[in-house]
Amino acid sequence: MGFSSLIKSQVLASSSNYTQGRKGYKVCKITPHHMAGVLSGEQCARIFQNPSRQASANYCIGNDGGIVGCVDENNRAWTSSSSSNDCQAITIEVSNNKTGGNWTISDAAWNSLVNLCVDICRRYGFRLNYDGTKNGSLTRHNMFANTNCPGPYLQSKFQELANTVNSKLDGNSTSTPVQNTNKKSNEEIANEVIAGKWGNGDARKTALINAGYDYNTIQNIVNQKLSGKTQAPSKKSDEEIAQEVINGGWGNGADRKNRLTAAGYDYNTIQGIVNQKLGGSSASNKKSNETIANEVIQGKWGNGTDRKNKLTAAGYDYNAIQSIVNKKLS
Repeated sequence: MGFSSLIKSQVLASSSNYTQGRKGYKVCKITPHHMAGVLSGEQCARIFQNPSRQASANYCIGNDGGIVGCVDENNRAWTSSSSSNDCQAITIEVSNNKTGGNWTISDAAWNSLVNLCVDICRRYGFRLNYDGTKNGSLTRHNMFANTNCPGPYLQSKFQELANTVNSKLDGNSTSTPVQNTNKKSNEEIANEVIAGKWGNGDARKTALINAGYDYNTIQNIVNQKLSGKTQAPSKKSDEEIAQEVINGGWGNGADRKNRLTAAGYDYNTIQGIVNQKLGGSSASNKKSNETIANEVIQGKWGNGTDRKNKLTAAGYDYNAIQSIVNKKLS
């Protein structure tokens, strides 16, 4: 069926990262995942364009709620560490709105996930049944692999997701969206905008409004901060920011440098700490190869040569880790 009409763009995965067709299976499941990072749909999708990634998803939903098509619905994406599940499921990667903790997602991403699931269910003629097992039509990555995906927060919302989607399928357009019980202050959100976590232009405006914030108020605070009219926000330590960089929260290359500088951090200092962390892991605190392989699948160690360099610098056997990853995704 190609892609949902809800997508804003297509960023197609490398043909090396998915299987043509679905081996005779019909689409009758949906499997949401979390990105383990704060990304746009396009940023996540570009990861799957690397032929050595050995992973993909049918869709990526960014922190701003934008939906990007990656693998045609007619084909099996390599997402859930289960050939059988992925042959039957439309798989969806969902951005987090902050790294670590419960790996929460934004209201904008949630609303897009709900709408995309409704569209999929309507087109393929099934409802979402979440019974906590592999037999339901709403399944989780950690049902098939030793992984934290889809993260504590999104996993806690699976029953609500099924209920909300089914309610919309029944014609109830006034179903209650996920409630943001930990709503941040306008000051905090403005700092996140400056750090690049809410996108730009119309995408930023839509994301803020969907999350229940007053766009004009937030933007005024941002403008004041960037023009130096207010006191600089309370900043996190360089150590904390370096860890966020490693977790993927500040982008890459020039984009990372611009974001860190705009947020008032010294790029060279932060990058120096990042380099030390990635090159100086203590052997006594090393994780098992199994744990690291799961992190690779979740996207925490980059791709290709970058992944190999990071793993080697951290004291891990790249070939051993990659072998486990390949087995999990086969």
